[in-house]
Amino acid sequence: MSKPVKQYNPDEKRRAIEQYHEKINYSNRYSVLLVADRIRQLPKPLAKFVPPGILAEEVWRGLGIRQSPGWEMYMRHEPFQHVLLFRRPRNYDQLHPPLGGSAAAARLVNGGAK
Repeated sequence: MSKPVKQYNPDEKRRAIEQYHEKINYSNRYSVLLVADRIRQLPKPLAKFVPPGILAEEVWRGLGIRQSPGWEMYMRHEPFQHVLLFRRPRNYDQLHPPLGGSAAAARLVNGGAK
C-alpha cells in the first residue's frame, strides 16, 4: 500500500521555492548514444514538495527547475527523492532551432556554415 501524499499550503511551497530555487544543483549535460542527460538535485527543504512519480514539465518547472526546452524527467535517483534525472534527444537543438532567427541559430541549423 502506498503512503498518502501530504498536502502542503501553497504559500509554504511558494516561500520555499523563492528561498531555495537558486540552490538547485544543475549538472553538466552528458550524452550516451542518441540521448543527452542531466541531473537536477533539489535542496532537501524543497524535496517535500515533489509529488511521487515522474513529473510533467509544468510540475518540475513549478518547483523552480529551469532548463531549456525539450527536457523530460524520466527517473528519480533512489533512495534520494530530491535527485531528478532528465533527458532529451542529443540533437534536440538542431531539430528545434530557437525562434529568434539569430545568425548563431542559423549557423547551428546549417551545420556551421556562415
